[in-house]
Amino acid sequence: MTALRFGIAGFGRLARQSYEPALRGVPDAALVAIADPLPESRAAAGRVPGVRVYDGLGAMLAEARLDGVLVASPPSTHLATWRAAAGIAVFMEKPLVLSHELDAIDLSAHGTRLMIDFNRRFWPPYEKVRALVAAGAVGRPASLHFQLHLDVLGWSTVTQHRLSESEGGVLHDLGCHAIDLAMWTLDEAPDRITAVTTTVRWAGDRVRLKLGFPSGAVATADLAYGDRTRERLAVEGPAGRVRLDEPNLAVHVEPAGTRPSIFGSRCRDAAVFAYRALRPSQRVGRASIRGAIAAFARAVRGGGPFEPGLAEALRNARLVAASVRSAASGHAEAPT
Repeated sequence: MTALRFGIAGFGRLARQSYEPALRGVPDAALVAIADPLPESRAAAGRVPGVRVYDGLGAMLAEARLDGVLVASPPSTHLATWRAAAGIAVFMEKPLVLSHELDAIDLSAHGTRLMIDFNRRFWPPYEKVRALVAAGAVGRPASLHFQLHLDVLGWSTVTQHRLSESEGGVLHDLGCHAIDLAMWTLDEAPDRITAVTTTVRWAGDRVRLKLGFPSGAVATADLAYGDRTRERLAVEGPAGRVRLDEPNLAVHVEPAGTRPSIFGSRCRDAAVFAYRALRPSQRVGRASIRGAIAAFARAVRGGGPFEPGLAEALRNARLVAASVRSAASGHAEAPT
């Protein structure tokens, strides 16, 4: 079987630590090309065996005969990259586009063979939370709370585009993950969204989202750039609560009317954490992206649909745009 030929657009920290190692583990796939305009990133790409390095996307797409391209460049480049790559499969890092670019999307020019990297869908603990909710562990879900604080400087060792106003900030970077995770977990689309932004250290570096669903469920998200990465998820209903206090820990189910064992919970968390500490490749960041890229490669190979694909990416982009409007207006907004 001929190996699939993949290229990477943008070789910053994410591509170096997650995309490139993930591709090495995909059967019948080969990373053959990397494009990046920064000399330091091209120098890092040049150390990857078997890869041809380009200083521009156009040359890579014209010469490398790719089956697919993985886009890990800043959000402001996504629309143009997507259009340039029309005709081949695209794995796009979130967000799909910036909110003010939504009207510029032309599917006849950009193409529809696209998968969006909502990688938390590919993390087993989050999959378990979703399955438990679907099985009725909490009854009819009443609330979902998600917290994601990112050590932004730790993630900005190659470039600091996340801190640039032109790249969409927290709402686009973390908001799209929160919105997708809430919709995917509850299996429902919100009909209204409220966003409140505040500034702690950088402009608009903290966002609080509130999503209202037709069923009556409410999802809230606390999103921020800070000095330490924190992430947790909890879903509650009349029958109990399901919680994950950190993605690399254990999922806990707490039936209503029972008192959870703090000692037992800590022991389970400690055992799971020890396993992941000994195996860095099995932690949330690398493992979830590895799962997403493997799913992309299978779809390219088999010609099947990408999931999450273009429809989910567009719906998410519209909800992010609604959150941007809400932050500006101070009122709840409906997706359009």
